[in-house]
Amino acid sequence: MFIILKGDDDDDAADNVVNYIWNILGGGGDDVGTHPANDCKQEFMTCETRNSSVVYTRWGGSDCTPDTSHVVYTGYIGGGDGSHSGGGTNPLCLPETPEYNNELIASGRFRSLVYGAEIQANDYLPWKDLYENDPLCAVCLAQGRSTSLMIPAKRTCPQGWTKEYEGLLMANYRTLAGHDYLCVDSNPEVRPGSAPDLNGFLLYPAVGVCGSSLACPPYIDNAELPCVVCTW
Repeated sequence: MFIILKGDDDDDAADNVVNYIWNILGGGGDDVGTHPANDCKQEFMTCETRNSSVVYTRWGGSDCTPDTSHVVYTGYIGGGDGSHSGGGTNPLCLPETPEYNNELIASGRFRSLVYGAEIQANDYLPWKDLYENDPLCAVCLAQGRSTSLMIPAKRTCPQGWTKEYEGLLMANYRTLAGHDYLCVDSNPEVRPGSAPDLNGFLLYPAVGVCGSSLACPPYIDNAELPCVVCTW
């Protein structure tokens, strides 16, 4: 199919293309030109992402931000044992109701081991009652957006972004096996009855270290770093 464009200049021709494609895709009426040509130019990301979506994980929470996202599933944070040198390094949001394939279950030594997570924040006063508890998680779907971003050391999102939640930046202890930094919800939810010290995938507050290459100020030595999760 060929489209013959007629306009006073190249801009008019470009607008005709926008209008024509918009109407072919169902964005306007039957006649070319019924959709204002400049709408998508002025709101590029809105037009670009109108039917898109992005998934992010809310670490430490069992729900998603009601006005912006929907819950895909909820569960518990898990991963490799913090004292092991091998295994996976990325955190997992393990579903509350796992589904096993009994035909594939067997015994053996050579396995990658998955443990539950524990909050190791006994000297972080706001969370002193959560020490050794197992945090929850939720996988969330943000509709109408195309990307998500965790920003360390910030509590607010850049202009135009949607704030999903803010929290505390956490990782493993400095002398143990490393894993990804997580933004754990500032008001974490935990699994009831999970206070016993069983270790596993460990979560310690992350702090800035001055006297290194870190810019101090504005960073503060040994101060817990916040974080925020944003979508666009």
